[in-house]
Amino acid sequence: MAPRGWEDAVERVYRRHGPGSLDSDPLQFPRRFRRADDREIAAFFAASLSYGNARAVCSSLERVFAWTGPHPARFVRKFEPEREGSALGGFRHRWSSAADLVRLAVMLRGVLEQHGTVETLFGRGIVRGSGGRVDLAASIGRFRRAALAYDEAPAADADDASRPGARYFFPDPLTSAAKRTTMFLRWVVRPDDGLDLGLWDCLHPRDLVAPLDTHMFLIARRLRLTRRKTPAWRAALDLTRGLRRLDPEDPVKYDFALSRLGIVEGCPRHRRSEPCELCGLLGRTGRRRRP
Repeated sequence: MAPRGWEDAVERVYRRHGPGSLDSDPLQFPRRFRRADDREIAAFFAASLSYGNARAVCSSLERVFAWTGPHPARFVRKFEPEREGSALGGFRHRWSSAADLVRLAVMLRGVLEQHGTVETLFGRGIVRGSGGRVDLAASIGRFRRAALAYDEAPAADADDASRPGARYFFPDPLTSAAKRTTMFLRWVVRPDDGLDLGLWDCLHPRDLVAPLDTHMFLIARRLRLTRRKTPAWRAALDLTRGLRRLDPEDPVKYDFALSRLGIVEGCPRHRRSEPCELCGLLGRTGRRRRP
């Protein structure tokens, strides 16, 4: 059972972190562009590299969007690896290399050539279960397979077991929480509220699943919204069900604010640090309990 008062605490965090906290998030990058097609492609690039330290992510994305220029969609449509690939030089974001980004641009070029938008490709693969409810895991799986079909890398350059490579940009819900994809979907599906972009019509906010990284998994565990041991897809569903108790039609609207607890407010940085507002619900002594 979740601790008493958790709903009010989440609402307070939600009210505290809105567009004024955008400079701490990779979502700031797609919002720099005005055209919907540029925002969609910029959002995919930004979400794809959104792993690791937030400052490092934003630093890497500054370089990526210097590479794409003011119109990322046009850049992708006209992309030629031999011409544009060398401009990234020795780019590396953790285990993602310049070559991986070149392959991503090639895949996105194929998607735009064939379907016009990323939304069209995703929309054609949406799976619905009983009662017409969207099966988001199956839908992401279909999108992943369809997008990877545009990978033109020679067999000799294909990803091997020793490194994630370009396929890392298309996580699989069968083996992970697919956090970067669910975050991208939050950005493009939720209405434009100064944070999210309101670009897509093929899904509704109620269809979304909460993006789950290590910190959000810790929050879900400490609020007893999940009992699972690993931050995988089922844990993301548990967190979403919990947030749906606050807003059935738009449960993932809380994701941005909750993630600020770690990115902006420093929870948790150290076992001896003061508990954040949500952790404090489990004991107000300043010592955290184990999840």
